[in-house]
Amino acid sequence: MYLFDLSVVCVCLACLIPSTRSLPWKVEPGKHHEQRNWEQRNFDTVRKIYDLTIYPNQLPILQQGAAGVPPGLFNEEATGRVDPVGNFSGFEDSIEYFFALAPVPSTNAASTAISRIQITEFSSACPDVAASVVYLFCNVEDQSADNGKALAPLKEVAFWKFDRHGAVLKYDAWIPNLNDWIEAGLGIQINNPQVAAQSIQQLCGGTQQRCTGANQQWDTVEECIATLSGKQYGNYDEAWGDNIVCRTIHLVLTQVRPEIHCPHVGPTGGGKCVDYAYPLQYFSDEALYGDKLGETFSCHDHH
Repeated sequence: MYLFDLSVVCVCLACLIPSTRSLPWKVEPGKHHEQRNWEQRNFDTVRKIYDLTIYPNQLPILQQGAAGVPPGLFNEEATGRVDPVGNFSGFEDSIEYFFALAPVPSTNAASTAISRIQITEFSSACPDVAASVVYLFCNVEDQSADNGKALAPLKEVAFWKFDRHGAVLKYDAWIPNLNDWIEAGLGIQINNPQVAAQSIQQLCGGTQQRCTGANQQWDTVEECIATLSGKQYGNYDEAWGDNIVCRTIHLVLTQVRPEIHCPHVGPTGGGKCVDYAYPLQYFSDEALYGDKLGETFSCHDHH
């Protein structure tokens, strides 16, 4: 059981309560049926993505990887950013963030699971662009007396770009106050030296279990602990960097694609858990999306 598996997984990451499974359309004079159709289609795509983060809906994806993702949700070239976790290029990177990081109660110290999510705001003024605000509600799920106990919720704000079939092609999301949520959920202060030392030990133990053979990163757990103890711990409001927080996130992802993510938890950070001077990566829209700045999530081509 890893203390900090919880810290990364509820971040996306998302889902929808049954009472909000369709948009409460108001038929406005002059509003075309075509627009209502694309709004509903885009809403349904976003809802289905978040539905798959509700425990245990994500388990087939953890077990099968990309093959476990229903068709039509993400384009094969899906690319985006989720602040404060990082940039994601391609289908597999994207689905790992949205689904593989969703918490499994048996693998985090607080037995946290996403129980429901509500899309509180949604707008789609053109066929290929939408914006959403989602509240992620989490509960304890175990066999203890605390089963069903409500935990602190999360919020995710996102812009979406869809292909002509309604699958997500590009996205830009933000999770505010993630570090506060981590501390509230676990009842700890992550800058406490004892907490940091314990999480490094668990990170190193998990790395040795999951990253073996050609994916091995350390000769021993002790080598890992000694090296990582000399690095910055980081915080969950800025998870990019050569720090412990970033490696904790990527340790979760090693269960899906160890050949990709094991280098990220190793001594060099594998090009992912590395330091970037601000504002590099944070404003790299043109490189990430291949569009001129300000054009990716704009409806300017639709009148």
